Formats: sequence, structure tokens, C-alpha cells
Amino acid sequence: MKNLILLISLLISVLSKAQTICGENGNLIIYSNYDGGIVTINVDANIPNLKIGICTYEPVQVTITGPFASNVTQVIYAGFASTQGNDNCGLGDFPTTITGVNPGIIDIQVAPDAGYDNPNGHPQIIGVAGECSSSINAGGGNTPDQVVYYFLQATGGVFYAHYTQYQCWINQVYNVSAGGNCCVVPNSTCVPPQVDAGTDLSVCTGQSVTLGGTPTATGGSASNYTYSWFPTTGLDDPNSANPQASPSSFTSYTVTVSTGDENCTATATVDVSVGNTQTLPVTANDDLVLCANETVQLTAESGFSNYQWSNNQNGNSINVSTAGTFTVTAESSNGCEAISDPIVVTTSAPFQVDITPAGPIDVCGSDPVVLTAESGFTNYEWSNNQVGPTLSVTSSGGYSVSAVNADGCPGASNIVEVNLVDFPVADFTYFQDPNEFYEIEFTNTSQNATNYLWNFGSGNTSTEINPQYDFPFDNDWPVSLIVTNSCGSDTLSQLVTVIKTSIDELLLKPISIVYSGNGPIIFGGFKSPENVELLVINLSGQTISQEAFLLSSNFQIQPQLNNLSKGIYLISLRTSAGSMNFKWIN
Repeated sequence: MKNLILLISLLISVLSKAQTICGENGNLIIYSNYDGGIVTINVDANIPNLKIGICTYEPVQVTITGPFASNVTQVIYAGFASTQGNDNCGLGDFPTTITGVNPGIIDIQVAPDAGYDNPNGHPQIIGVAGECSSSINAGGGNTPDQVVYYFLQATGGVFYAHYTQYQCWINQVYNVSAGGNCCVVPNSTCVPPQVDAGTDLSVCTGQSVTLGGTPTATGGSASNYTYSWFPTTGLDDPNSANPQASPSSFTSYTVTVSTGDENCTATATVDVSVGNTQTLPVTANDDLVLCANETVQLTAESGFSNYQWSNNQNGNSINVSTAGTFTVTAESSNGCEAISDPIVVTTSAPFQVDITPAGPIDVCGSDPVVLTAESGFTNYEWSNNQVGPTLSVTSSGGYSVSAVNADGCPGASNIVEVNLVDFPVADFTYFQDPNEFYEIEFTNTSQNATNYLWNFGSGNTSTEINPQYDFPFDNDWPVSLIVTNSCGSDTLSQLVTVIKTSIDELLLKPISIVYSGNGPIIFGGFKSPENVELLVINLSGQTISQEAFLLSSNFQIQPQLNNLSKGIYLISLRTSAGSMNFKWIN
């Protein structure tokens, strides 16, 4: 029921306002008043490419509806579109809005130039006075012919109808098919040109763009166009059809094109947005002080294009292994340049940590050695995994230390050799093999020694570690061993008893010796034949002569001694079972 009442009310309102069609073949219909308000436009006529012009002084709310609303291709509002706060119509305080069609075909112009001079009307489109006459002063508003002229030029349409009044639209409904109440048209023979200011543009700071279309003006009643761009800020030639614009901030440029008659003009507007040069952030994946063999990756913020680094590399990241100052430029999404702040990469010089004492170090005794690393660093770590600037060394070996400098880079020392040496201790044991007559085997049991010197008491010496020595005869010999190392020496002396071995059990007759002028003569007899060696040995243990005999139960032998020097000698008879010795003085 409510919808039915609204439909009847709408029908009564429409029928009561039947108007005049100004041009049956037109496609431009205009609605204008002074006080604005709320209005519904019912597109009930099938007019192709329908264009709608709306002109008010006070704000207006427009709803476009009807069965042929999809035929609407352009809606232009001209006047004061802002909220003025005076609520003239008692409908509330609101801004100008237009709904019911695609927002992309709606254009709201605030007080644009009328483009048609009438002394009874305002030079800008701000709303009509309501009288359907171009010869009556509009009282601060526009005359109907100015309004029609403006929308004809702004839309390029053909005049169909114009409805105008002075009062408010209080929820008014108008049918397109009903036409209008005012068919006043401009009293002018000129036809203004069609003006193209070009598409809205974006420009970077310091750059320029070309304004205007290709061409900027076409058509009209003449071809001798004159151009005037406003504002002139940033323009190289404001009277050019296509000036170069270099604005420093957002600017809306309007071009007025005239064909020679001051009333025969048209305008168009283009917006130029200005993008500023941006700072391009750069991050590093590590410290900007490079240690030996290190690199750092510099990465510029993503979202840009055409990255170019100061070292001629491309891409948004680079790896740096040398010192230098690096910058990067790129292009932002609005085509403007972005540039980074300088990034300074430095290198830390390689360094060596000194150790005191420097070594090699030889230390006698059991006291530890304290090694001290050079000061001025951190994170000291020694080769034996100990930490700290000092190290107490209790065993021999090679030691080094690493550390970190103020730049966070590592360094290391040379290896310091430490040799902890105990004092030497001399000691030995000996053994006499009964089958080897007077040969003694010595076993060295000394400690911490590196060098050895034996003195066998017979005048003979040896530097072997474990020597064997044949003593001249049985005796208690004073043997000494001197051992040394880098810390000193130690000596051990002891009597070595060389045991006499006997062959008495083999004898049938006792052995005796007679000393003649030609040397000793030995007498005796064996129980059975025996192989016997006869040796003559001096006191140094040197064998002077050696002879072999097969001796029986009764023998007499004399060693062959020629040109023998004066001295004491040992005469030794040796068998497989033992020996018998005699001292002989020559």
C-alpha cells in the first residue's frame, strides 16, 4: 500500500509538470535552479547517448532512475557543490551528490567559466535566477542562455530541453519525456571549439610534461584559435596549445580556447600530480666494517625498478668486499627517482697479537711459565682452549692466542715454543757376562738427560747411551757417568767390579810364568787338549798381540813380543771355560 501511494504521488507530480520539448532530436537535458534541494530524474524516454546537465547555487541531491537510465552517458554538475550550512530548503545540511548511474560518467565542476558573456548574468556558472529570459538581470545568478551554452560546450550534445526555477527542489520528480519550461538558447552565431586539455598527468620534481590534447582544440566556427592556460605557474608558454609544465606541487591547469569572439570560448582542465624524489632505504646484512676475507650484502628496499648502484652493478642488492662509499638509485611507481643515502663500507687492517715473552722459552725446574698477550683486544682464546689475556703453562709445547680488535675482527699470534726442562739426574746399572771374560754391559737409567759421557777408569771414554766395554783385567774400576741437558749436568761415580774367571779346574799342572830377557815364558799342562788364546793387553785395554795354541798335558809357550815399549802389560790365557791373567812389566 505504501508503494502504491508513492507511485500515485509520483504520477500526480509528473502530470502536473508537463513541459516543452525544445529539440526533438536532442540528447542534452538541463535542470537548474538557485536553492538546490532534492530531485529525482526519471529517464522514461528512450534517448540514446543521453547527457544530463545540473546547475544550482545551493547544494543538491540528485537521483537518476527510470527504465532508460542506462542510456545516460554523461552527467555534469556546475555550480556551488559544497555544504553551505544554510539549510534553505529545510531538508538538512548536505553536499552535492549524484547517484543512480556509473560514478565514472559524473563530473562535478565548481563555478566554472560560463564561456558565454551576457551582461545580465554572472561570468561563472553558479546557478540561475529562475526567469526564463536572457534579457532580465539574473540578480547575481546566470541567465538561461548562459546555462544552455555552458552545457552544450561541456557535453558536445544537442539541446533537448531545459527545466529551470528559482525555488528549492523539495523531493521533486521530473520525467525526461516531459521536457522543460525554458527553451532560451544563446543569441550567438559562433560555435565554440571542442577543447581537450589532455589526460591527468604525473611528473617528478624537476621534470616537465606536455599539457593539452592532440590537438588541444578542434571544430568551432573558426580555426584561428587562441589559448590561455591558468595558472601560469610552471608553464614555459601559457599561450601555447601544448605548453611544457614543471610544477613544484599538485596543480590543476585550465585552458581557455577562443575562436576570436570573446563570447565564443570553451575551457577544459587537466590535473598534474607532482612526485618528490624519495630516499631509498638500504639495509646491510652485517657490520659495515669488513674483516679479512669478509663481504657484506647491501639491499635496497623492494618495490622500485631500475636499480643502479654507484659501482655500476644492477639489482636491488650487491655484495661488497672492498672499502668505499656506495649509493643506489631506482625508479618509484610514479616514475620518480629514489636515491639512497651514502653507505660507507670500511675495512679493518689485519693485525697480529704479540706474546710476552716471545720465545722460544727454555725453563729449568717445575715452575710454570706465564705467557701474556698484547693488551687492547678482547675475546682472548689460547690454542689449548684457555681464555683470557694470560696463560700459565705447565707443560712443554707450542702456544698461540687469538683475539678480536675494536672493529670486531679476529687476529692471532705466532706460535711460542715453551720447553719446561727438569734438571738431569745421572744413574746406571751394569752386568758382566761370564762367557765374555771382562766385557761389561752398562744400562743408562738417568733422567732428563740429553748428552752422556762415560769414563771407565782405564783412560777410555764413551758418549753412547748404553755402552759395552771390555776391561783389561779383573779389578774394581772407578766408572763415572756425566749427564747434561740445557739446565745443567749431574755426575754419578761408582766402582765397577770386574770378576776374575779361572781355568784351574782344567789344569793337570799349575800354570806358571818365567820372565826371561826375551819376554815371558809360560809353563803348565791341561787334563785334555785345549784351544787357548794368548793375549797381551796394555793398561788402556788395547790388545798388543794375539796368538792361538792347542795346548796339551805339558806345554811351554812364549808370546812373540817385538819392539814392545816399556810398561805394564796383562798376559791373558783364555779358554772357552775361563781365563787366567798375569801382570808383566817390560
